[in-house]
Amino acid sequence: LPPGEHTLQLLLANYVHIPHEQPVMSEPVTITVTEP
Repeated sequence: LPPGEHTLQLLLANYVHIPHEQPVMSEPVTITVTEP
């Protein structure tokens, strides 16, 4: 990811990568990426 603030969220799916009928998602997580 490029430097800066990013929001990540997990979306669960079935074995063929199709999201469930009622989405199962995590809470959003905000991260900050810095230069190495």
